[in-house]
Amino acid sequence: MQQLDLFAGNVETPQPKIAEKKAVDAVVAELQREQIKKVVAAGEAKPVAEEPVVETVPLTADGTESRNKRGRKSFKEMDADIVMVEVPADEILYQKQYYAISEVAKWFHVNQSLLRYWENEFTVLKPRKTRKGDRLFRPEDIKNLQLIYYLLRQRKFSIEGAKQYLKDNKKKADAQMQIIQSLTKFRAFLLEWRANLGA
Repeated sequence: MQQLDLFAGNVETPQPKIAEKKAVDAVVAELQREQIKKVVAAGEAKPVAEEPVVETVPLTADGTESRNKRGRKSFKEMDADIVMVEVPADEILYQKQYYAISEVAKWFHVNQSLLRYWENEFTVLKPRKTRKGDRLFRPEDIKNLQLIYYLLRQRKFSIEGAKQYLKDNKKKADAQMQIIQSLTKFRAFLLEWRANLGA
């Protein structure tokens, strides 16, 4: 192959011989393999096996793996989180007038942004705002949040469906929520009792 020089002169470019290069590479590889075999056979070194990489994956409440992923949670993950709602009993809840949004979000195991979104979507939620713009939830707001959480997460309503249900059946939903709460407390009592019997 010929290439033109800057001064219009022909310059010969040497072409590598591909067949020769492949043959040399094959011979080098074969020599390396033989040398490794000799070293291993002589007992001077053992072949190094790569250690497996152990990936730690957080576990959910039921002991299954929980991958941290973006987007909406699966219904199975939502069901596992429902058991973990930790709103205090009414006697304790009504001791304070206001609760910060961070505290309320921890009780429900949700992000603060979700509580702000629910505030925009549901008219029954009306937390007070400080001059700084921080939201303070009254015990009544927390009770309404429990009702919204129950409709959206346990009954699997859509946002629009939950709005309509609250509009049409607020008293019925409150009664159902109270029954659910009392059954949940009773279940927790039974589980604790069973654990004490086993000990």
